Amino acid sequence: MIIWINGPYGAGKSALAEKLHELDPHSHIFDAEEVGNAVRDNLPKELFNGYIFENYPLWFETCAALLRDISGRYGGTVYVPMTLVYPDSFEKIAGPLREGGADVRHILLESSYEIVHDRILARGEEEGCWCMEHIGLCLERQSRFENVIRIPSFGQSVSELAAQVRAAIQK
Repeated sequence: MIIWINGPYGAGKSALAEKLHELDPHSHIFDAEEVGNAVRDNLPKELFNGYIFENYPLWFETCAALLRDISGRYGGTVYVPMTLVYPDSFEKIAGPLREGGADVRHILLESSYEIVHDRILARGEEEGCWCMEHIGLCLERQSRFENVIRIPSFGQSVSELAAQVRAAIQK
Protein backbone atom coordinates (compact mmCIF):
# COMPACT_ATOMS: atom_id res chain seq x y z
CA MET A 1 0.00 0.00 0.00
CA ILE A 2 1.16 3.52 -0.78
CA ILE A 3 -0.08 6.31 1.49
CA TRP A 4 0.43 9.83 0.12
CA ILE A 5 0.36 12.28 3.05
CA ASN A 6 -0.54 15.71 1.72
CA GLY A 7 -1.09 19.04 3.41
CA PRO A 8 0.24 22.58 3.43
CA TYR A 9 3.90 23.19 4.12
CA GLY A 10 4.40 22.84 7.87
CA ALA A 11 1.26 20.77 8.52
CA GLY A 12 3.22 17.86 10.00
CA LYS A 13 3.42 15.45 7.06
CA SER A 14 6.98 14.30 7.72
CA ALA A 15 6.45 13.94 11.47
CA LEU A 16 3.34 11.88 10.79
CA ALA A 17 5.16 9.66 8.28
CA GLU A 18 7.96 9.10 10.78
CA LYS A 19 5.44 8.15 13.50
CA LEU A 20 3.62 5.75 11.16
CA HIS A 21 6.97 4.20 10.21
CA GLU A 22 7.86 3.86 13.90
CA LEU A 23 4.56 2.04 14.50
CA ASP A 24 5.17 -0.22 11.49
CA PRO A 25 8.90 -0.89 11.11
CA HIS A 26 8.24 -2.89 7.93
CA SER A 27 7.34 0.29 6.10
CA HIS A 28 9.29 2.81 4.07
CA ILE A 29 9.27 6.60 3.75
CA PHE A 30 9.64 7.73 0.13
CA ASP A 31 11.06 11.25 -0.24
CA ALA A 32 9.32 12.74 -3.27
CA GLU A 33 10.96 16.08 -2.49
CA GLU A 34 14.39 14.61 -3.21
CA VAL A 35 13.05 13.31 -6.52
CA GLY A 36 11.77 16.81 -7.30
CA ASN A 37 15.09 18.38 -6.39
CA ALA A 38 16.89 15.94 -8.70
CA VAL A 39 14.53 16.66 -11.59
CA ARG A 40 14.53 20.44 -11.20
CA ASP A 41 18.21 20.84 -10.37
CA ASN A 42 19.38 18.79 -13.33
CA LEU A 43 17.45 20.67 -16.00
CA PRO A 44 19.02 23.54 -17.93
CA LYS A 45 18.24 26.91 -16.33
CA GLU A 46 16.17 27.79 -19.40
CA LEU A 47 13.74 25.01 -18.43
CA PHE A 48 13.30 26.27 -14.85
CA ASN A 49 9.57 26.28 -14.19
CA GLY A 50 9.36 27.37 -10.57
CA TYR A 51 9.85 25.62 -7.26
CA ILE A 52 6.59 23.67 -7.23
CA PHE A 53 7.51 20.21 -8.51
CA GLU A 54 4.05 19.74 -9.97
CA ASN A 55 5.16 22.10 -12.74
CA TYR A 56 7.58 19.41 -13.98
CA PRO A 57 5.97 16.46 -15.82
CA LEU A 58 9.14 14.41 -15.32
CA TRP A 59 8.64 14.64 -11.55
CA PHE A 60 5.31 12.78 -11.84
CA GLU A 61 6.80 10.17 -14.14
CA THR A 62 9.86 9.63 -11.95
CA CYS A 63 7.88 9.38 -8.71
CA ALA A 64 5.43 6.95 -10.31
CA ALA A 65 8.25 4.81 -11.73
CA LEU A 66 10.10 4.63 -8.43
CA LEU A 67 6.94 3.97 -6.42
CA ARG A 68 5.86 1.29 -8.91
CA ASP A 69 9.21 -0.44 -8.50
CA ILE A 70 9.19 -0.18 -4.71
CA SER A 71 5.59 -1.34 -4.31
CA GLY A 72 6.17 -4.23 -6.70
CA ARG A 73 9.21 -5.52 -4.83
CA TYR A 74 8.54 -4.45 -1.25
CA GLY A 75 5.87 -5.96 0.93
CA GLY A 76 5.49 -3.07 3.36
CA THR A 77 3.54 0.15 3.33
CA VAL A 78 5.19 3.14 1.65
CA TYR A 79 4.53 6.58 3.13
CA VAL A 80 4.99 9.64 0.91
CA PRO A 81 4.90 12.91 2.91
CA MET A 82 4.67 15.53 0.17
CA THR A 83 2.64 18.65 -0.46
CA LEU A 84 0.54 18.65 -3.59
CA VAL A 85 -1.00 21.95 -4.56
CA TYR A 86 -2.94 21.23 -7.75
CA PRO A 87 -6.12 19.14 -7.42
CA ASP A 88 -5.31 16.85 -10.37
CA SER A 89 -1.72 16.09 -9.30
CA PHE A 90 -2.43 13.09 -7.10
CA GLU A 91 -4.08 11.20 -9.94
CA LYS A 92 -1.12 11.88 -12.22
CA ILE A 93 0.92 9.65 -9.91
CA ALA A 94 -1.74 7.39 -8.42
CA GLY A 95 -3.45 6.58 -11.73
CA PRO A 96 -0.49 4.76 -13.29
CA LEU A 97 0.25 3.06 -9.97
CA ARG A 98 -3.31 1.79 -9.65
CA GLU A 99 -3.24 0.56 -13.25
CA GLY A 100 -0.27 -1.53 -12.17
CA GLY A 101 -2.24 -2.98 -9.25
CA ALA A 102 -0.99 -0.77 -6.41
CA ASP A 103 -3.30 0.24 -3.58
CA VAL A 104 -2.78 4.01 -3.28
CA ARG A 105 -4.46 6.20 -0.66
CA HIS A 106 -4.47 9.98 -0.29
CA ILE A 107 -4.48 11.60 3.14
CA LEU A 108 -4.84 15.38 3.45
CA LEU A 109 -3.81 17.01 6.72
CA GLU A 110 -5.95 20.08 7.11
CA SER A 111 -4.79 23.06 9.13
CA SER A 112 -5.19 26.80 9.43
CA TYR A 113 -2.98 29.58 8.16
CA GLU A 114 -1.98 30.61 11.68
CA ILE A 115 -1.01 27.11 12.82
CA VAL A 116 1.02 26.36 9.70
CA HIS A 117 2.68 29.79 9.88
CA ASP A 118 3.74 29.17 13.49
CA ARG A 119 5.00 25.64 12.72
CA ILE A 120 7.15 26.95 9.87
CA LEU A 121 8.68 29.54 12.21
CA ALA A 122 9.18 26.86 14.90
CA ARG A 123 11.19 24.69 12.53
CA GLY A 124 13.63 27.53 12.02
CA GLU A 125 12.50 29.21 8.83
CA GLU A 126 12.11 32.95 8.64
CA GLU A 127 9.08 35.15 8.13
CA GLY A 128 8.50 35.59 4.41
CA CYS A 129 10.30 32.40 3.36
CA TRP A 130 9.11 30.54 0.27
CA CYS A 131 6.95 28.10 2.28
CA MET A 132 5.27 30.93 4.13
CA GLU A 133 4.57 32.84 0.94
CA HIS A 134 2.70 29.78 -0.36
CA ILE A 135 0.55 28.84 2.66
CA GLY A 136 -2.51 30.58 1.22
CA LEU A 137 -2.08 28.89 -2.16
CA CYS A 138 -1.87 25.47 -0.49
CA LEU A 139 -4.91 25.99 1.70
CA GLU A 140 -7.02 27.40 -1.13
CA ARG A 141 -6.10 24.74 -3.69
CA GLN A 142 -6.23 21.82 -1.27
CA SER A 143 -9.77 22.80 -0.28
CA ARG A 144 -10.76 21.70 -3.82
CA PHE A 145 -9.27 18.20 -3.60
CA GLU A 146 -11.74 15.35 -4.08
CA ASN A 147 -11.51 11.67 -3.16
CA VAL A 148 -9.14 12.36 -0.30
CA ILE A 149 -9.23 11.35 3.35
CA ARG A 150 -9.28 14.67 5.22
CA ILE A 151 -7.82 14.72 8.72
CA PRO A 152 -7.72 17.92 10.78
CA SER A 153 -4.14 18.20 12.04
CA PHE A 154 -4.60 21.01 14.54
CA GLY A 155 -5.05 20.32 18.23
CA GLN A 156 -3.85 16.72 17.95
CA SER A 157 -0.61 14.98 18.75
CA VAL A 158 1.31 13.10 16.10
CA SER A 159 0.29 9.86 17.82
CA GLU A 160 -3.38 10.83 17.60
CA LEU A 161 -2.99 11.68 13.91
CA ALA A 162 -1.24 8.35 13.28
CA ALA A 163 -4.12 6.51 14.95
CA GLN A 164 -6.62 8.35 12.73
CA VAL A 165 -4.64 7.53 9.58
CA ARG A 166 -4.34 3.88 10.53
CA ALA A 167 -8.09 3.69 11.21
CA ALA A 168 -8.91 5.48 7.94
CA ILE A 169 -6.81 3.17 5.78
CA GLN A 170 -8.33 0.07 7.39
CA LYS A 171 -11.75 1.00 5.98
